[in-house]
Amino acid sequence: MNTRIIASTLFALAFVSCDKAKDLASKASSAVKQEIAAKTGEGGSSKVDAELQQLVDQNPDGAVFRKDLPFPRRLEVRTTRSREISGRFYQASAIEKRTDTVKGTQITIAKLERADDEVRYTLEQSSFSVPTPDKPDATKQAIADPLEQVAPSTRPVTFRKTGKVWKSDDRDGFRAAVLSKELTPVFDELLIESALAPRTLWFAKRRMRVGDQLVVTGDSLPMLLAGRAKGSFALKLESFEPVEGHPCGVFSVTGDFSRKQFPDFEGDLTDEDVTIQSGKIWLSLVYPVILREELDTVQTFKSGGQGGLVGRGQGTVKLSVKRDWKALAP
Repeated sequence: MNTRIIASTLFALAFVSCDKAKDLASKASSAVKQEIAAKTGEGGSSKVDAELQQLVDQNPDGAVFRKDLPFPRRLEVRTTRSREISGRFYQASAIEKRTDTVKGTQITIAKLERADDEVRYTLEQSSFSVPTPDKPDATKQAIADPLEQVAPSTRPVTFRKTGKVWKSDDRDGFRAAVLSKELTPVFDELLIESALAPRTLWFAKRRMRVGDQLVVTGDSLPMLLAGRAKGSFALKLESFEPVEGHPCGVFSVTGDFSRKQFPDFEGDLTDEDVTIQSGKIWLSLVYPVILREELDTVQTFKSGGQGGLVGRGQGTVKLSVKRDWKALAP
């Protein structure tokens, strides 16, 4: 009897001890995540969203850039793009040719909404400004954008997928029909670049720590570039930081790439050769999407579409892209 009592007592103590060990391990993991979350709030663009932070797979051994979660079916993405440009640009049409020396800042803000097989695009702002002669660093003067092919419209355009093809809504008018013709063959690439669809390639399952480096080239390029691209990038994980609440890994990046006939939602198709001299990119820890880019580049490009001007240019471009990415439903 006493033996049984002693055995039961020892078993109970062992169970409590095991429970305590698990509790300590859980607290340690939780403490690490809280510390990471606290650090990402410092100097970042926002505090970490608590619900998204719960989906982060991160511990003292590093972070996994997840690709296993179902990609949300309903999304809203507001993209703010700024290009500080300095260079020479040549434009030509059937009736006009001109060469300009361009120095200024081009800003576009667009809202993108996706609900399953429907995408709605709205251009909310498009502007170009140059430094005033007397205050080049403090004041900027808005002027007509010398890089615009055609005047942009702020009227929303809706695209729907039928089978494997994306087409504009017939009710959206002539502009939408022209955009549909330009974009239908490359629409899936545009969705990936706009964070409305997951990257086709992403990280392996191994954990990554601050200081880890990798080279992205060849067959792995779709991880960073959609479309017909060639090139090579050197990446180094610098920190963890949120973008509008979304937890991300921040990588420094350098490299070179070329890309052919890459689209935007205004219907322009661009051939580009780009050298990234320095920069950073923010990659989501939860889904295979890129949410922010800050790049100092040298570019040569040719762009056109919608039957308008064909533009060629060469110069330096300081590019800033931020995507305020919200999942509206699983």
